[in-house]
Amino acid sequence: MGGQVGVPRGYVQVRENQIRGTRLQLHRDLGIDTSESLTLGAAYHLTALDALRLTFDSVLLYGSSRLPTKVEFNGTTLRAGTDIDTRPEFFRLTALYERRLLALGRGGYLAGHVGLTYVFLTFKLHGAVSSRTKDPDLGEDFLIQELPVPLLGFRIDWPLIDRLSLIGSLTGGYLPRVDSLRYEGGEVRLSQTHADASAGLRYQLTPAIDVEAGYRFTYFAQHEVSREDGNSIRLWDNGLSALLAYRF
Repeated sequence: MGGQVGVPRGYVQVRENQIRGTRLQLHRDLGIDTSESLTLGAAYHLTALDALRLTFDSVLLYGSSRLPTKVEFNGTTLRAGTDIDTRPEFFRLTALYERRLLALGRGGYLAGHVGLTYVFLTFKLHGAVSSRTKDPDLGEDFLIQELPVPLLGFRIDWPLIDRLSLIGSLTGGYLPRVDSLRYEGGEVRLSQTHADASAGLRYQLTPAIDVEAGYRFTYFAQHEVSREDGNSIRLWDNGLSALLAYRF
């Protein structure tokens, strides 16, 4: 179980039919200054060299700001000068198969992993809507068009001194523009990119309990397009993380 506090940057843009959405910067326009996340994970070792890993991440990207001008979001016009709150629902489930590839000194190793990740994202805004907007909708369900995205990466575990190890990982995933097999005003095409990198230290408190702390970078991009919709989100997140692990 772990947590992270980060500094997010990026944008979200949601089109509805012919109403092109305003590109809203997460920090400048929506007031999202920090991100917080909670991670729950488990690993099952098939052999001394092979393991299965499952991770669930919950990401909070909450913010508040005042709009200097009117904006368009999902076919809805938000009035200039209104106070808006951003409350997206952002979850991610990742499954990996990992295998040790190379033995390092002092019992360390380099491992490779391959797997899938799936994002559950609904982006929601709350604010005063223009009276000219019919049937206002300030929430966009990115998850409706979501597909599993393949991942490939590496992880290093290198003991430094007694009980203290250097750890790091690098993982990337890409889905080119493909048919999502969903329809919303016609065929929906989806593309998505992931990049995750981390580096830190692990200390063995007891034979069964480890604590970890370090730096983590996350990049996430998703784009959906159909005759009815044109939705994009980009997220760059730099954060400090801490984790507690129990070994059975």
